[in-house]
Amino acid sequence: MAPAGGWPQLKAAVANGADAVYVGLSAFSARARATNFDALQLQEAVKYCHQHDVHLYVALNTLVFQHEFIELVDWIQVCEQVQVDAVIVQDIGLMKLIQAVAPSLKLHASTQQTVSDANGVAFAAQQGATRVVLGRELSLTEIQQIAQQTTTTTELEVFVHGALCVSYSGQCFSSEFQGGRSANRGQCAQACRLPYGLVVDGEWHDLVESYLLSPQDLCGLQHIPQLLHSVSCLKIEGRLKDAEYVAATTRAYRQAVDLAWHESMKKDDSYRAPRQLQHADTSVDRTTLVQLFSRGQDGQHDGLTSGFFQGSRHQELVIGKSPRHRGVYIGQVVQCNPKTGVIQVNVDNEAGIQLKRGDGIVIDRGLAELEELGGPIYEIGKDSHDDTMSYIQFSHKTKVMTELVPPGALIWRTHDAVLEQQMQKLVQAEPPKRTVLLQVEARKDQPLRITVTLPSLDGDEFITAVAESDTVLVPASRTALSKEAIQKAVGTLGNTPFALADHGGMNIELEDDLWCPVSAIKETRRKAIQNLQDELDAKSGATKAKLTSRQQEKSPSSSKQIISQLMDQLKPLATTSIEPQQTMALSVLCRSLEQVDCLCDMIEDDDSAIVDEIIIDFLEVQGMQDAMERIQQVTNRPIRIVLASPRILKPAEDGIWKTLLSLRPDALLVRSPGLLFRMQQLQKAGTVEINGELIPIPPLFGDFSLNVANPLTAFEFLHQGLERITPTYDLNARAISALARTMASPQQLEVVVHAKLPTFHTEHCVFARFLSKGNSYQDCGHVCTRHSVHLRDGNTGADQLVLADMGCRNTVFSAEAQSGVHSLREWQQAGVGRVRIELVDECLEDIRKMVAGYEQVLNGTTKPSVTWEMLQNVRDTNGRISGVSLGSLRNQVERRAGELK
Repeated sequence: MAPAGGWPQLKAAVANGADAVYVGLSAFSARARATNFDALQLQEAVKYCHQHDVHLYVALNTLVFQHEFIELVDWIQVCEQVQVDAVIVQDIGLMKLIQAVAPSLKLHASTQQTVSDANGVAFAAQQGATRVVLGRELSLTEIQQIAQQTTTTTELEVFVHGALCVSYSGQCFSSEFQGGRSANRGQCAQACRLPYGLVVDGEWHDLVESYLLSPQDLCGLQHIPQLLHSVSCLKIEGRLKDAEYVAATTRAYRQAVDLAWHESMKKDDSYRAPRQLQHADTSVDRTTLVQLFSRGQDGQHDGLTSGFFQGSRHQELVIGKSPRHRGVYIGQVVQCNPKTGVIQVNVDNEAGIQLKRGDGIVIDRGLAELEELGGPIYEIGKDSHDDTMSYIQFSHKTKVMTELVPPGALIWRTHDAVLEQQMQKLVQAEPPKRTVLLQVEARKDQPLRITVTLPSLDGDEFITAVAESDTVLVPASRTALSKEAIQKAVGTLGNTPFALADHGGMNIELEDDLWCPVSAIKETRRKAIQNLQDELDAKSGATKAKLTSRQQEKSPSSSKQIISQLMDQLKPLATTSIEPQQTMALSVLCRSLEQVDCLCDMIEDDDSAIVDEIIIDFLEVQGMQDAMERIQQVTNRPIRIVLASPRILKPAEDGIWKTLLSLRPDALLVRSPGLLFRMQQLQKAGTVEINGELIPIPPLFGDFSLNVANPLTAFEFLHQGLERITPTYDLNARAISALARTMASPQQLEVVVHAKLPTFHTEHCVFARFLSKGNSYQDCGHVCTRHSVHLRDGNTGADQLVLADMGCRNTVFSAEAQSGVHSLREWQQAGVGRVRIELVDECLEDIRKMVAGYEQVLNGTTKPSVTWEMLQNVRDTNGRISGVSLGSLRNQVERRAGELK
């Protein structure tokens, strides 16, 4: 499946062998900066793709806000009417809306749903997904395990090429916190590509690398044979890329898939013959892909990696020397002549690159803060005594001050004019023709009859068209018709989207001694092909006139009625095991035993009158048990103990949730749809056997990571066994109030009122990469248990804490806390029953002030502004004042697509 950010990319994908393309709409797309498609363009795109035996999927893969449902109803109906093959969806509530509005539309669960195990696949299937896009962080072994453990007919899809987000998709809030540009809304500002410094145990740690969160891109070409046994679809990332990139990557993976099928001899019912591409002799290799787009790092790291296909490889994924495209590595600078501007280059012979006049190059001077230099080569020469040496010179118009280029500087070729011409041929290539079968019947006193047949898109049925000549066949007075003459007249179908099958493509039934004009044969063939084209057009959806009419007849009132009925249908009753509160309740999430001790001391000293729940979110399970025992020692009042589960659970990690349940918490904080599905299954029995002991299933609470952004999503998660939910950080304060007003009970909603936002949640481990030589838990030395690490923002100087969870995933937290203290009264009036303070690395003395400050606002003894001023001076464990802001709670208008960069 290839990406298509616009028409040129779509045509390039089809021409170079894509079986499917995915596009975005002019709204609700995870690539808001792409050109995307309006309704009429979408219809034309579907028609074009279906004509060429290509599926078209629409990516509606963003979170949806409540006020957007009406507009979405119209888009859903457009997708159904023009017969897109499926929609790719992140938002669970949107899945419910699509099923209500357009039940014939197929649903694919986006990678934004953060599916990492078979339970997650089962949850998505339960919501109606026929295909699930797995997280990029899975290994080949894990993908295979998920495929084997998936008991439904749900198809699996994986990304095989393109940019890698350092954070799990659907779990990144960096852009949202820093600039109100939500990655879950298609507005990612790529904060992972910015420079960061490393602070270890409070001390600056010198590194050559500066881009500590910027992964190289994914290239899975070598893993295609293994993937074909586990998944149904291979996906290329890149709806922001140009047509040349789409053409090359599509062709590269088309060739790899066809070769893998051929070599494995796996030609069963699911096998489709290779598409016959124009310019079949033009192959695309890894070097071509590197040249077109790669984030080259050095001579050993060309910018393309296997990602996580081979498991965690922390020393390979993020090198950290450059966040941008640099092309193919050439070699190193030997010396420069400032007078002549000539640069002597030691060319890396292993790369096999021949520099040419006009090639664009860039020179890396070794430090992130130093601007890269470069431009097109004006003159180039070879050393007659050393074939590894070249001499290059720039045009006088190119401002490259050679005195600033040190010996040893690395050189890349960013642009290859010859390759660009080759790629233009691929972009402009004609689409592969669809193979058809022709049946010709020639009988006396009957019209000539031609039947054209081709397989449907799904291959399980055939589309047939028939045409007859205007005249009948008569006895031959001279030369009778022959099969050869008919074959010649029918020809190779000429300038049509169709071609005859290579063997047995035409069957002719011809009675002896008959004649008709050759022109009649050609005309009948033309009519048969046109009739087939008309059949395809009919299957491609409504006519342009009908679609335009439907757009003009849009009725907001009917859309509102659909949404209202659906909300009434899904809205759960106010049934919960949680006791109702007279005032807003307060939970505190602790990430260390010291924080738990501090909070318990406050309660025992009567310095806290409202906190009635402590959430334990630790790295080690042993620490959780100690924390639970400490909380149970509090006698002032009962304190509910909630254990937080990891956001990610992989196929071999069932032991984590079993261990959490074995501690017998009062409730479990569920952070992934997969774990919710597993708990939902266990709830039916009420208990689960762990180590020979029957353990009760506790009440289940949903966390922000489930990405609840609207009432439909909230209602569905409550239906699936959660007793309360926490909305996503993508909602501002006003949107949280709107969501609260739709709840059946205040006890069903908990809002995080204070937190350092978890901006990145990564499989990549910063601890292992920069404090060890290890690639995984097996050889990293567990440095995360011995050191504290902060990432210092290269632009602001703010220190952002990095913590590892029990699954060895890293979370990067914002340096500045986010507070909704000014919204507490509004939220309470709207129906929010509980708020949460999340502790990260605040010093213990200031924790007491924080909790007391919020309680005083809740009980009305202090103004929000007073607590706000206090929060501005809260220190972290390194003694740095982190400050506070509204963060993602700001009530601001989202930027339009045209304003994004």
